[in-house]
Amino acid sequence: MDLLQDVLVTLTVVTTGLSAGVLAGFGYSVIPGLTRAGADVAVPAMHRMNSAILNPLFAVIFGGGVVFGALSTWATWNDGLRWWVLAATLLTLGGVAITMAINVPANNRLDAAADSRGDEAAQVWAEFTAVWVPWNIVRSVLTTAAVVVLVVGLLVA
Repeated sequence: MDLLQDVLVTLTVVTTGLSAGVLAGFGYSVIPGLTRAGADVAVPAMHRMNSAILNPLFAVIFGGGVVFGALSTWATWNDGLRWWVLAATLLTLGGVAITMAINVPANNRLDAAADSRGDEAAQVWAEFTAVWVPWNIVRSVLTTAAVVVLVVGLLVA
């Protein structure tokens, strides 16, 4: 591989891995922890996380797997790594699409009810997690699979 190709593939692996880690971390620690704290804590805390995560660094991490993946696909087009990178990029794109179509609207609904308390907060949290959690699992699996595909591709190509 040449230097540009090496840099692009490395950025693809790193950003895809970081994205997979953030998604999985929310699934196995953040959401369960908030649930254990109760809806009166969970709803405003998740609202604050939703606003905090919207920053340039997260944008690079979350979108990097797709952007760097597309550039890496182009850069590796003439060698055996291209199909691995393309497959990983498509898996990552699937996770991003789920985020935009399902998880972000769920976040927005939760954010609109950030001041709810008591039974209302419990209902908001139950509705949020019923949608958000299963789709977070899917996008976590997709982005983790993308990392695996990238690593296997680097090993065999």
